[in-house]
Amino acid sequence: MSKNGQENDPGARWGHVLVYHPEQRHLLLYGGAPERRKYTDDTWIWDGTNWTKMEIEGPPARGFSAAAYHSERKSIIIHGGRGNGNVTFSDTWEWDRSTWLRLDEESFKADHHQMIYQAKENKLLAFGGWDGQKVSGDTWEWSDGWKKLDINSPPPRSAFGMTYNSAENKTQLFGGLWINGQYADVWEFSEGRWNSMGGPYDNSSLDHHSMIFDEKNQQVIIFGGKNYRYKMQNKTLTITDQQTSTITEEGPSARHSIGFTSDPINGVGYLYGGKEYQGEEQVALGDFWRWEDGKWERID
Repeated sequence: MSKNGQENDPGARWGHVLVYHPEQRHLLLYGGAPERRKYTDDTWIWDGTNWTKMEIEGPPARGFSAAAYHSERKSIIIHGGRGNGNVTFSDTWEWDRSTWLRLDEESFKADHHQMIYQAKENKLLAFGGWDGQKVSGDTWEWSDGWKKLDINSPPPRSAFGMTYNSAENKTQLFGGLWINGQYADVWEFSEGRWNSMGGPYDNSSLDHHSMIFDEKNQQVIIFGGKNYRYKMQNKTLTITDQQTSTITEEGPSARHSIGFTSDPINGVGYLYGGKEYQGEEQVALGDFWRWEDGKWERID
């Protein structure tokens, strides 16, 4: 591995993977797009001080993959994503501390979906996304391979937020995009089933936002996205009594398709990049932020 020549950081991009690795105490950033429909395949590590580009081969170029840290395997796993030429991938890859390993070559196709690790069940849970032809409402679990669950699931959607609430051993899902509009509903998955917690559609709907669980303060954190008027958001939200409420509007600029992840050891969140409007154009961003105790701080 080596520094990427004259580049000291991953640069501007959206739709990338950003996941914290607690064992290695580093952030993994992979893929995304610096401009429309031009996905990359580069892998970066942030050690708390510096970014390092990993000179290794990995998954083909893509964005909008689902990703999660698997604590039993002590690795980061990604699934699917959107590639160049509008291909939707169905493969599964594992970041094993310093290299990429392909676990499954083919499974279900999906991009703009979400995936979390269920600690109690020791399984990955994936839901929704775009399957290359339509928006999906399927729920999948992975232990040694993917298995579709024959259960009632939330309505089909993509570009939603989903995170794992470790304190209550449940997955929480909010919002998303379907063919004819957005959602503002909240769903919870626990004990092998989905439960609707309210609100199918209203003017608090969002898509292309991101969610993490703040271990230190025991709350869901939501940032960014587009609302029902296609306006990008800079609000930081939480879910209280199954409704979203604003924590602050100070911090990163309004944007969507960001990388957002939590460090459960130190009780902080990390946000990188995304895209925003500059005039009438959508432009990639390359700024880096830390979320801690209800406040944002930019990392130089």
